[in-house]
Formats: sequence, structure tokens, C-alpha cells
Amino acid sequence: MPPRPRLRADAQRNYDRLLAAAESALDERGASASLDDIAKAAGVGNATLYRHFPTREKLIEAVYDQRIQALCDAAADLAAAHPPDEALAAWLHAVATHVNASRTLADAFDAAYQGPEGTEPPQVTAWHRAVRRAADPLVLAARTAGRVRTDLDSTELLALTAAVARAGDPQQAHRFLDVLMDGITPRPEPAS
Repeated sequence: MPPRPRLRADAQRNYDRLLAAAESALDERGASASLDDIAKAAGVGNATLYRHFPTREKLIEAVYDQRIQALCDAAADLAAAHPPDEALAAWLHAVATHVNASRTLADAFDAAYQGPEGTEPPQVTAWHRAVRRAADPLVLAARTAGRVRTDLDSTELLALTAAVARAGDPQQAHRFLDVLMDGITPRPEPAS
């Protein structure tokens, strides 16, 4: 997620309003939400929308970028405020919520990708990398505290979390994740 160039204060306000309106519209109506309605909800003209986001895909990418950044920021905040196992569990619940809440956006972004078939869009690769970097310290801290199996790394745990989040009904995801967390907790060796 490369840093965006600095904008004038009024341009930044318009950008922020457009992102908020887009996120709301995309969540309510999916990736086919009207760009005209998004501009109107943000209180700006279509030209302002297209100046910031020349294509629907760029708008979806910006909304998703914002969500990934918030998810990564949450990892550090939770690590600073909670014991390692609680921080990891809370963050993985946030990941599961993100997976379910962003499913339509992710599918739309993938569908719009014009690259070679069977390859992941570069921005998706960057998002996955950012999430793994956010997960690494949480997993390491929980592992060091003896609260996560030592043979499990961040990539595997994120894959399991994503699978659990997509399994069954989205309301079940958090129950499934609690079961997963119990399964990755080391157990004492039985006395012989």
C-alpha cells in the first residue's frame, strides 16, 4: 500500500467523503453501486470523483486499501493493549469480520483484473503481504507466551482463519474461529 501524495485540505476532505460514501454504497449495493450516487452522497460532482478515482476499480481498490490499513493498524493497537493470546484472538476475529464484510469487494476487484489468468492482482499480493506483516508479531508473541503451537506460522494461521470465515453462515464464523483458537493452543503432554 504505497503512500498517496499529499492533497490540499479541501481535496483531502473531498477524497475522504468520497471514500466514506463509496464504502457505504458498496456495502449496501455491491460493486455495481452507482458512481453518480456515490458522488452525490459525498456532496461532490462527478468530475471530482473521477479526478480522485478515474475508474470504478480504482475506487474499489481505495476502499479496500483503507480496510486493509485499518486491519493492520488494529493488530498493533491490540498487541499494545492486551496479553498476546487475547490480542491474537481479537485480531483474528477482526480478520474474520473483514473477510465476510469485504467478500463482494474482493470478488469485484478480482473480476476486474486484466492480468494473466491464474495470477493474483499485484495489489492483492500487496494486501496479503501487509496482513501477514501485521500478523507476524502477534503470532510470535503468542507463540513465545506458549499460547500458540510452535509449528504454526502466520501464513498458515491466516489461511485457516480465512477458511473458517468463509465456512458456513457468516454468523458462524466467530464460533468456528473460537474452535480454531482452541485447536492451536498447545496442550500439556500427558503424564506417563
